[in-house]
Amino acid sequence: MSKKRDEHDVGLKFLQQAFGLSSLHFGLFTEDQPYNLENLRKAQVNYTSTLVSLVPDGVKTVLDVGSGLGDISKVLIDRGYKVEGLSPDAYHGEKYLESCGKDAVFHLSKFEDFRTDTRYDCLLFGESPQYIDKDAYFPKCLELTNPGSCIVLADFFQKHPGDVYPKCFVESDFVARAEKAGFRVDYHRDITKEVLPNLEVARLFLAYGQKLFAFITDTLKRRKRFLWFLANLFYGRRIRRVHQILHENSPKWLDSARFEENMRYAMYRLVRPA
Repeated sequence: MSKKRDEHDVGLKFLQQAFGLSSLHFGLFTEDQPYNLENLRKAQVNYTSTLVSLVPDGVKTVLDVGSGLGDISKVLIDRGYKVEGLSPDAYHGEKYLESCGKDAVFHLSKFEDFRTDTRYDCLLFGESPQYIDKDAYFPKCLELTNPGSCIVLADFFQKHPGDVYPKCFVESDFVARAEKAGFRVDYHRDITKEVLPNLEVARLFLAYGQKLFAFITDTLKRRKRFLWFLANLFYGRRIRRVHQILHENSPKWLDSARFEENMRYAMYRLVRPA
C-alpha cells in the first residue's frame, strides 16, 4: 500500500472514530443543507440510498468492492440481496462484521487478487475504483460476472490527465475501457456539485486539527522543553510529516475550486449484455 493511500486511510479512520461517522465515503448534499457534521451524516445516508437505488431489478447477488465499514452492504442486505464485502483492510473487516452481522461474508483481499468461483449479478463500487489498478479493473470485472450482470459505481474521475488525484481514472478513458471490455453505459449522473460541500465540511475539521496541533507543539516548546527535545529526537520525522499533511497536503486535497476544475464525481451503471 502506498504512503498516500496510508495517509488517506488513516485520515478516514480518524474521521470515523472522532466524529462518529458510519461511512467512509462522501455525502450527497441537497441545496438547502448547511455545511456541518450532522448534515454530513445525512448526506452520507442520501449517497448510500442513491447508489443502492441504481441496482437493477433481477439482481440477487452483490459483491461490495471496497466495502469500508459496511454501511452500503447493510442497506443491501436489509433489502434482501445476498451480499459479500471485499477490502484489503483488516479494520474494515472488523467493522463490516459489526455492521452486517457476524455471519456476513467478508473477503480480506485486494480486488485484483480476489479469487472465487462465484459469479455475481452486480459488482458495486463506492469510491473504490481509484484504488484499483486501471489495467486490471475491467478484466477482473469480467472474471467475476456473467453476461447480463452489471457494475454500479460512484467515484472521482479526472477530467484530463494530471497530478490532481492521479490515481483516479480519466473519465473518457474509463468509458473507453468499459466499452472495449464489452460493458455498456446504462446510466450516468454527474454529482460533482452535490459532493463539493464535503470538502467544505472537511476544511472545518482541518482548521480544528491545525489549531490543536499548533497548541500541543507550542505548549511543549514553551513548557516542556526536554519532552519536546525527546519527541523530536525519536519522532521528529513523524511530527514533520503530520505538519506537512495538515498544512500542505490537506489544503490542496480539500480545495473545492481546484477539485471542480480538474475532477468530476459521477455515478455509473454499466451493463454486460446477455
